[in-house]
Amino acid sequence: MKTYIRSNEKGFTLAELMITVGVISVVMVGATAIMPGMLSGSRADGASSLLINTLRLARDRAISERRNMELVFTAPDHIQVVRQEIGGLATNPVIMDVYLENQQKFLRFTALSDTPDRFGLTNAPVAFGPTPGSPATIMFTSEGTLVDPSGDTINGTIFIGTTATLSSARAITVFGPTALIRAWRWDGVKWSE
Repeated sequence: MKTYIRSNEKGFTLAELMITVGVISVVMVGATAIMPGMLSGSRADGASSLLINTLRLARDRAISERRNMELVFTAPDHIQVVRQEIGGLATNPVIMDVYLENQQKFLRFTALSDTPDRFGLTNAPVAFGPTPGSPATIMFTSEGTLVDPSGDTINGTIFIGTTATLSSARAITVFGPTALIRAWRWDGVKWSE
């Protein structure tokens, strides 16, 4: 009877397997530690994108339909876009009802400064105008500018975030004459685009 001896055995040693399991464990612990912050930031970015798209769509429709589009902000997380009809209708049609997603809401963190644009002069989450009590209603005109209820061109900032989570702080600034929209995020030290 012949016995065969394998001279070149293949496989992993116990030490190699333990090192591999150890490395995987360290990576998993690290991922678990940073995952909540990444998830919070991703949700905030999604709400910021939704808000920007709503503003852009309202402006585009105002221009294309030649009708003013009013934006009504209702705390904590609701935006309505209302078309201003000619002829004094009793009620103007609501074009869009938008709610911020993932527990995001209009929120101004008092610990954070204003964005570099300096449009959020009031300490309010929806800050349009230079004084507290600024309008929570703004309007895109048929020419594409952003105005207050009096028809004056206005700049402003909309702050959003999740309560007690500074990493979720986002801001959207709107330059009234051209309706230029800029998105800002809090990076832990300053606002960055």
